[in-house]
Amino acid sequence: MTLTTHAVIGAVIGGATGNPQLAFWLSFVSHFLVDIIPHGDRDMYEGHKSKTAQKRALAYVTTDAAVAVIVVALMLALSPERTLTFAIAAGIIGSVLPDVITGYYELFEPRWLTWFHKMHFFFHNLVSDRTGDIPLRYGLAGQLAFIAAAQYLF
Repeated sequence: MTLTTHAVIGAVIGGATGNPQLAFWLSFVSHFLVDIIPHGDRDMYEGHKSKTAQKRALAYVTTDAAVAVIVVALMLALSPERTLTFAIAAGIIGSVLPDVITGYYELFEPRWLTWFHKMHFFFHNLVSDRTGDIPLRYGLAGQLAFIAAAQYLF
């Protein structure tokens, strides 16, 4: 999933729980559960080792992070309370942290994070290993629909 989708889910969990610790851990776990859904980015990750693919991946992540910030800001701006609570912030952080840890592992390859990297991709590829991935455009369209619905309901 995109960072934007994970961040929106984290914000919703944080807003629903109102408890920063619970929001963080539920959002952290939700990351893995949501990543089980095939979402079209498997090939993008598989080819990231080449220089061109690394540049493309960096551009994708940078754009996604910027969009995540804008979408979460819009969610907060359009909400009646217009406040970023600690629980919402903790939910957002918990929901994107697995990808941040994976990115750190990809850059520096510390041995102590090998288990985490394997676990992350176990969930990420759980269904797509068996059924194949969907086209990226369908994955992004589905996530966009989810984000729009979350914006409306939040």
